[in-house]
Amino acid sequence: MTTRSNAPPKPYLGFGTRIRKSPFFESTLKWGCKEYTTYNHMYFPVYYNTPEDDFWSLVNDVTLWDVSVERQVEITGPDATKFTQLLTPRNLSDCQVDQCKYVLNTNYEGGILSDPILLRIGKDHWWYSISDSDLLLWAMGVAGKGKYDIELKEPDVSPLQVQGPKSRALMTELFGSWINDLKYYWCKQTEIKGIPVVISRTGWSGEIGYEVYLRDGKKGAELYEMIMAAGEKHKIAPTGPSQIRRVEAGIFSYFQDMRVTDNPFEIGMDRLVDLEMEADFVGKEALIKIKKEGIKKKISWNRNSWRPY
Repeated sequence: MTTRSNAPPKPYLGFGTRIRKSPFFESTLKWGCKEYTTYNHMYFPVYYNTPEDDFWSLVNDVTLWDVSVERQVEITGPDATKFTQLLTPRNLSDCQVDQCKYVLNTNYEGGILSDPILLRIGKDHWWYSISDSDLLLWAMGVAGKGKYDIELKEPDVSPLQVQGPKSRALMTELFGSWINDLKYYWCKQTEIKGIPVVISRTGWSGEIGYEVYLRDGKKGAELYEMIMAAGEKHKIAPTGPSQIRRVEAGIFSYFQDMRVTDNPFEIGMDRLVDLEMEADFVGKEALIKIKKEGIKKKISWNRNSWRPY
């Protein structure tokens, strides 16, 4: 039987200027990241020890992930809410300021373009925190020229994830007791030692966790090292997202479990599609037709352990 040590070496990934580095990149090197991949045109840390060791740190203690590759598509302006709704089949009429929603973005054929977390930062201020997709370019095309009174851009926002059973204790020590009152899929704008951030009670692990959205890229190393120092007594470990744990939790991964050739009904995400709402969205006509005619394939997966809001 071939052992792991006898496996052929992986190809070298060179660091160049064509792929962007996150504000936390130097810290991930310092803390011993062993493998990177690319995601949303950026370098993405995969693991530090082994995938198995990183998994045990996640389920037993607390982990810190550089997920700056989750880029934000920011929509602001008088038509921001109307346009944000246009990009998703999920009904956003009940989404409050500081609330987050797990959503899908669909094209005109009903195919899935991305499965982001949507954050409502203000009355006319939204972020799509996207999966591996060029959603901003798509949104620019849908917006056209002068059709909507919005500003559409990628802001200076880079998230970290703090995930694991000890994450709440660590986040409370860093940000205060209000962390205990932050509900699942809600967020809050705050700062830590003058560094502006948004904290959301979200994550990709199936464990209790948070995302810390840095709003000043020049403060990346400072924020990363602050969290690592505070987490030392909790046995914090820098890791990448755990594929092992997300499969256990039944969490989808874009391009691995779904892509543009799949529609929401085929992946069992009917609850994220509201064909009865008055508001229009891209793909509505196609999805009405698909719903009427029925689907020819469906992913079967027990996802009862994880239900994003």
